[in-house]
Amino acid sequence: MRKLTTSIFLVLCSFLAVESAQAQFKAGVGLMYGSEVEQLGIRVDGVFTINEQFRGVADFGYYFPEDVNGGDINYWELNLNGNYMFHSDPETGLNAYALAGLNFFNSSVDIDGFGSSSNNETGLNIGAGLEYNLDFAELFAEAKFVISDADQLNIGAGLRFPF
Repeated sequence: MRKLTTSIFLVLCSFLAVESAQAQFKAGVGLMYGSEVEQLGIRVDGVFTINEQFRGVADFGYYFPEDVNGGDINYWELNLNGNYMFHSDPETGLNAYALAGLNFFNSSVDIDGFGSSSNNETGLNIGAGLEYNLDFAELFAEAKFVISDADQLNIGAGLRFPF
């Protein structure tokens, strides 16, 4: 699974590099919270504008490790989403969008003296988000529900910087 995840990540980075030369590209960083994981995490994302209504977004999130007796639990997720911009107001700088896409979720447990184990889930994302244009970046907030064996509500916020 690690090879598959690495391959997907490399293909995605290559695709974003090519697309950014032809479309407007933004990179972001922020915080997130997962309702099932019950942990705070950090996320990085890349957004490329296809046209006025559609965008492609890839984000990677890493939840802060959870300490358990003699070990820890780690969670991360990779999301590949499409955005449909249903409201855009240049005067106020407020944008609203719907999102849908794929979620790849990984959990791993490492207990000292007993070894480690991991589990992967693939699911669907559905949600919405807002962006507010600041002078130097865009402030964003989004909520999405992940439909899979690891169902959870994911709430995130942060800043996106144009390139």
